[in-house]
Amino acid sequence: MRRFFAPLDDALFERLFQPLTSLLTYRFGLRRRPLACLCIDAATIGWIVARAGGLSRVIAEGDGASAALRLVLLLLGIGALISLRSLFRRIGDRTANPLRVAMQPHRAVILLLLAARVLHPANGSLHEVADLAMLLFTWAALYLGACSEPPPVRRSASGLVGAEA
Repeated sequence: MRRFFAPLDDALFERLFQPLTSLLTYRFGLRRRPLACLCIDAATIGWIVARAGGLSRVIAEGDGASAALRLVLLLLGIGALISLRSLFRRIGDRTANPLRVAMQPHRAVILLLLAARVLHPANGSLHEVADLAMLLFTWAALYLGACSEPPPVRRSASGLVGAEA
């Protein structure tokens, strides 16, 4: 699996996410960590929206066992996303990011889930669109969170980027 996924993973880093991180840092001053946390926050909202409809339906039907199971699943997903967000915050703004290697299996799983969702498109209901949004934002967060920080942008006293002081 790693022999197949590693080249794709490296290509996504080098061709998409590292240039995107560098561009957003250079143009807008947005660093990798806040971007990854923002994606996790959006994924959490998507997770809640995707699961709320089914939970409210089984509660309305009076199925206590299904409601409890769906509630546990909802809370488990929220807990996982919150712990991922706290991991990104703990890593900080290091240049050599240890998450690039450590989270490779996580990125492989999320790409498989995205591929499965794309190959079997949904009927367009709100909870299915929210589920797809949750997968996309989690995918982006896993890559953005594992990117290396670009070098700091030097600004002059006049506010011009790259100008000598």
